[in-house]
Parts: sequence; C-alpha cells; structure tokens
Amino acid sequence: MSQIDLLVDLADIEVNRTELLSIQRNDLVPLLQDQYRLNHYADSVIQAQSVLLNGVDPHLTQQLSSTIEQLIQALADSKKYLKTRKFNALQKWLGIDLEYGSGQVEYYKNLDQLLNRANHLSQKLQIEIQKSQARFQQLIGHREQMAKYIRAAQEFLLEYPNFVKNIHPLDNFSERLSKKINSLQTLQASNDIAITQMQLSQQLSLTLLDRFKEAQQVLIPAWQYHVKQSNQSSSHIELEKLDHSRENLIHTLRKSLEKPIH
Repeated sequence: MSQIDLLVDLADIEVNRTELLSIQRNDLVPLLQDQYRLNHYADSVIQAQSVLLNGVDPHLTQQLSSTIEQLIQALADSKKYLKTRKFNALQKWLGIDLEYGSGQVEYYKNLDQLLNRANHLSQKLQIEIQKSQARFQQLIGHREQMAKYIRAAQEFLLEYPNFVKNIHPLDNFSERLSKKINSLQTLQASNDIAITQMQLSQQLSLTLLDRFKEAQQVLIPAWQYHVKQSNQSSSHIELEKLDHSRENLIHTLRKSLEKPIH
C-alpha cells in the first residue's frame, strides 16, 4: 500500500433500491410493532466492524525496528572484530590471539542471532500486514452495508407519516428512529477514524518491511560475501569492497527506520 485510500462518504456510496426496500420491509416495518428492537437496528453491521478494527500489531513493528537498530550497531562495530590481525610471539604467549579469535566467534554468533531474529520478525510482520489488509477490505464492505441501513432508515423516516394512519399523540417512533440514524452516523464516523489509523499502521509496517527486504535479499548476502573474501585475502581492494558493502547496508537499514512522508 503506497498511500492512504480515502474513504468514500457514506452519503456518496451507491446503493441498490432493491436492497433498500428489503431492509425497510424486513428490518424497519417490524419495528412498528416492537419499537424496543430499534435499539438493535443494524447490530449485525456494528458488531461485524467492531471485531475487524485491529491494525498491525505495533509491538511487532517495534520489535523489528529495534532489531534493525541493533543490526546497524553491530555492523558499525564490525571493524573491531573482522580485521585480520597478526600477533607476535609475546602476544600469542599472553593469549591475545585466542582472545581476539574468541571475540570474532562471539561477534559472528551475535550477528547471526540478530539476522535470524530480524528474518523471523519480518515473516511474522508480513503475515500480520496481509491479515490487516484483508480486514480492511471486509470493513469497506461493511461500510457499504452501513450506508444502506442508514439510507433505508432515512427514507423510511420521511415516508413513515404517509403510511401510518392516526398517529398516536404519544408516538415517538420518528424521534427515536431519527436518533438511531444519528447514532449510526456518529459510530461510523468514529470507525472511519480507526479504519484510517489501520491504513496508516499498514503503510508504516509495509514501508519498514519493504526496505528491510531490500537489505535482506541483496545487501546482507553481498556484505557476507565480501566478509568471506576479505578473510581469504587481506588486500586493500577487498577491504575497500567490504567497507563499501557495509556502508551501503547500514544506509539501507537506517533508511528502513525512517517514517514515510505523506
């Protein structure tokens, strides 16, 4: 999702006349004999939306962001551990060479753990985004259904005095239905804010994921290749390639943490 999709105003959603008449006949006419049920008018749509108003888990996105930050720091520290060093006899006697080798092993272990964690989190985030996008599409359908319920009630409210003869002075059905319409419109306006927040959450997570995948699929393997080459040959050219590869990777990872500008 490259941008936030603007929601069509409820009043601008096209509705089918047959569906409106069906709602009026099956949902509104029976209310004339049992006005208490007016409280439950459009309940199915209300409940259906309420269970879908969940965006991408921000904790999961934050976990991936935090892991990427740790990766950036580990890569920035790589010069300390990946440089080929020669040790003289005294240093070897003191065990400095073993200590350095142990540090390299620990560095690679930590780096592998960070990469594995980032890969795992990115896979989970991909699934969460797909689920959120599916919920969004369902919500659009429920918005259209809400528009039908509101339009049907608005028309029914206008026609009510014409087909109900001898309205009792204490009859407040019109007032109650008018309040119900306002209530549904207010509820949908609130839900629309939540739907827009869902889209924003999806966009932020998707931007993070897309940029990380660029690093994951291209730059990380390239950097690992240059690490291997530099270990086999400590030539100046190979070290330059390693530095260049590392800086490209760090730049891309940092860019992944930037929030998109709308």
